[in-house]
Amino acid sequence: MTKTLYNDVQSLLDAIDEIVVETDIALDVGCGIVPMNYFRPKLHIMVEPWEEYSNILRERHSDDKSVLILRLGALEALGAFHDKSIDSIFLLDVIEHLDKDVGFKVISELERVAARQVVIFTPLGFMPQHVEAGEPDAWGLSGGEMQEHKSGWLPEDFGDGWEFHICETYHSKNFRGDPLEKVYGAFFAVRNVEDTKFVGSLSLSDIRRPLPSEIALLKLQDSMVELKSRNAFLEEQQAKVGASITEIETARTQIEAEKAKVQAEKARVQAESMEVKEITGTWAFKIVRKLTSGLRR
Repeated sequence: MTKTLYNDVQSLLDAIDEIVVETDIALDVGCGIVPMNYFRPKLHIMVEPWEEYSNILRERHSDDKSVLILRLGALEALGAFHDKSIDSIFLLDVIEHLDKDVGFKVISELERVAARQVVIFTPLGFMPQHVEAGEPDAWGLSGGEMQEHKSGWLPEDFGDGWEFHICETYHSKNFRGDPLEKVYGAFFAVRNVEDTKFVGSLSLSDIRRPLPSEIALLKLQDSMVELKSRNAFLEEQQAKVGASITEIETARTQIEAEKAKVQAEKARVQAESMEVKEITGTWAFKIVRKLTSGLRR
């Protein structure tokens, strides 16, 4: 069991902001009219049994297709979900409003349904909160009876796998805004779930019609395979062209070298030819001169 203590409320809240994991699907159990706002999931399932609160949620989020509102109790809602089927589950300021035996069942269901993380917030121990019949709640609505505290919770009430973030001076006023006789603490219980993958039955035949999104995904996957194949072919051809270019460059270099040799040989022959001509001319001149000299005698 890991416990972390915080000296003030803001330090606790700042720490939880960092601890909460952003996920795609969040289940917000007993959210009242103030759902969790740590992040915006792709699907935010808000569970609220009180009709007035549920109607307010429906009106506020009527144009938001990422919000699904269920007017159900905690156990009823959780019981409808498969094991490890919801990424994140929040139970904020709720469990103290349940009888202790019901609260334990809710915790068990949270552990069963959550695939990534569970976050619970509640007073540290039992904090008395009595509501008179017909008394309005903190928002001036008729849900006063929902604010009655029926149980108190401590970290020791939780099993293995939970971590606790505690501020012992959290609550100094009641829901009416009146000072409490003493200051009460509060804590977050956080459970991070190890990565789990659903393993289906291998013998189960798939007789359902595929969804349009599944068909589109299969087409996209086929296109990706084809593109990878074409890319591999083009890379192979490019490598062959590169090899051919290298061979051509090598041959051209050899040809240039041979041409240089030929030019050098040609220059040598021309030089020798000039030398022969000079020698031949000199001999001829001497012979002519000798003959001419003989005739003169």
